[in-house]
Amino acid sequence: MSDLHIISAKHPPETLSVIGETITVFGPEDSSKPFEVHIQEGTEGGGPPPHYHPWDEAFYVLEGQLDLTINGETQTLAPGSFAHIPANTIHAYRNATKTTKILAIVSDCKGGQMFAAMDAEIDQMPRDAEKLTKLGKRFGVNFNPYSDLS
Repeated sequence: MSDLHIISAKHPPETLSVIGETITVFGPEDSSKPFEVHIQEGTEGGGPPPHYHPWDEAFYVLEGQLDLTINGETQTLAPGSFAHIPANTIHAYRNATKTTKILAIVSDCKGGQMFAAMDAEIDQMPRDAEKLTKLGKRFGVNFNPYSDLS
């Protein structure tokens, strides 16, 4: 039986700064729950580089537009669009409008843990790309996925 998880408005979650995005992680550091929810906000051109990880992820676009690339194919998602990305699928996104806001559902708490580490350790991209690659590996994320395809 799953535990009940409630985050009180009296104790709002921390907002993180992650590679030019603002990410609020609901329920970080709690590996007993089956998933984690993030609100991710960014400006035009922002978003993560191509990567993959061993957990499923889903995006629901709240505001703006998102250019989502999955296995090399890009689609533009408008508000109300939902995308599921299976574990170990190469994906990336770019915010396609002045501001974009998405709800992300992640099936492993390592996503939020990684975002907290990125907030603390990554200062500027692309200067910190090597540091990002090493940090990702600590959490099971490969930020250099095309090197695996040779």
